[in-house]
Amino acid sequence: MEFLHYDIEVAVLVAVFYMFYRLLLSRENLHRLNRVVLIGTAVASFVLPLCVITVHRTELLPAMTTMTDTPVRAVSTATESTPWWKIALPAVFWAGVIVNILLTVISIIKVSMLIHRCEKHRQDDGTVIAVSDDNVSPFSWMRYIVLSRSDYGHIDEAILIHERAHVRLHHSLDVLFVDILSSLQWFNPAMWMLRSDLRAVHEYEADAAVLSSGVNARQYQYLLVCKALASGGYSVANSFSHSTLKQRITMMQNKNTNRHAWLRALYVVPVIAVSLYASARTVVDYKVMPAKGQTEAISTASSTQASVPALNATASTDEAQAAQTVEQIIEQKDSAGNVKANVLIVVDGKAATQKELETLKPDDIESINIKKDAQSLAKYKAVGKNTVIEVVTKAGGENAGGATRPDAQVAPEEMPKFPGNINVYLAQNMQYPKAAIANNVQGRVIVRFVVNTDGHVSDASVVNCSARIAAPAAGKEKSGKKLSKNEQQKAHAEGKAALEGEALRIVNSMPAWTPGTNNGKPASVWYYVPITFAMN
Repeated sequence: MEFLHYDIEVAVLVAVFYMFYRLLLSRENLHRLNRVVLIGTAVASFVLPLCVITVHRTELLPAMTTMTDTPVRAVSTATESTPWWKIALPAVFWAGVIVNILLTVISIIKVSMLIHRCEKHRQDDGTVIAVSDDNVSPFSWMRYIVLSRSDYGHIDEAILIHERAHVRLHHSLDVLFVDILSSLQWFNPAMWMLRSDLRAVHEYEADAAVLSSGVNARQYQYLLVCKALASGGYSVANSFSHSTLKQRITMMQNKNTNRHAWLRALYVVPVIAVSLYASARTVVDYKVMPAKGQTEAISTASSTQASVPALNATASTDEAQAAQTVEQIIEQKDSAGNVKANVLIVVDGKAATQKELETLKPDDIESINIKKDAQSLAKYKAVGKNTVIEVVTKAGGENAGGATRPDAQVAPEEMPKFPGNINVYLAQNMQYPKAAIANNVQGRVIVRFVVNTDGHVSDASVVNCSARIAAPAAGKEKSGKKLSKNEQQKAHAEGKAALEGEALRIVNSMPAWTPGTNNGKPASVWYYVPITFAMN
């Protein structure tokens, strides 16, 4: 399918180039120029789709300590049967290519066999006259000029001049080359019309050589009429009576070509420019903004725009709450003024009281995350059966949950390095959770972990998850009935928990890194990885 897509791009370019040629140049006596334009645009049509211009664009990520360069799009692995047309189209295309190549090969074999049987007469100019006992119309192939025995007995000089022009100008190579290209574009009418026009230009060039030698134009035109009734030639050969007779006579009579008509060939420039612009690839250079007081020892990296999802996705209801201040969160109080008993407060990885929460200053908070129902239960078991408020302070954020890893650093002299491309690893090993697929949940999960002095990963945890329902959950909506609010919340919670679980699994299964260093010695370093799950 990838090559078929490329060939369709080629077909579009061939059609555009040929359209402009017909409008601007086809009626001019600029035969040499027209020949170059036709062959050149055919080649350009095949080459331009392969030329990709890279345009760089820099985007700043939100301030985070050591977030890796590029979020990775994880694609749903839900099994789907391949549509029949994805199998049929390539099969039909390649069948057409093979048939057309075979026809070209057969024509070459027939011409070669005919020439092999002919009586050959070498000429001083390097051409070889091949005399056939068959009733054939005069034609040329490579350095051979094939004539019937009757034509050779009383040969007209105009015929020899015409065919020698074909040989001298290497028209056979043009025909063979374009026939090969046409085999790859057998479905494209524009390519076959371009091929026909190129053959016509060959005849115009040979006719011009005849007239420039002093042959009377009227006598030559009469000769063309007589030879037009001869038997047909071969597809790869330049036949004396190949082109439409009316076109050739008209072109011989057309003497008034505009001196500046060649400037019209410049139409290829904007067409090429538009083609390159259409195939341009934008590369986004992501750079992490360092937090206050943090050294800017954060690397940047690039990835194509097509594989990088938007980082500012619309947050869910839970995430909107997480963006609230502490004063707003603790408003979840009962009538007695106390925080509701079903709310578990966790500050820097430790259970906290209402008073401890109230004493926190908003400026000291690094992040707030709210987990509900299945999410909180998955992480905190029965203790978090309802709502969990996770608060990470700037001081506690340095150590992933308080004092559990006081040895881990944020900005060492040299950051740890993944063995290979981390984005490729994540994309190849990611498994879209079935629960997320069933509920059509997608989003971005940010996982924080420690790369230890031995290179192994530990202490992985989810610091943020921007999960949302992309569409009505599969299998959750029946008879056109929309999901209730409770059903939507449940589907969202199940899908979000599944995304977080998969993100943690893939991070914990990473191979050993090259550890970061401080003062030339291995150091444990905190690292962030954003992983984007997208339903396709």
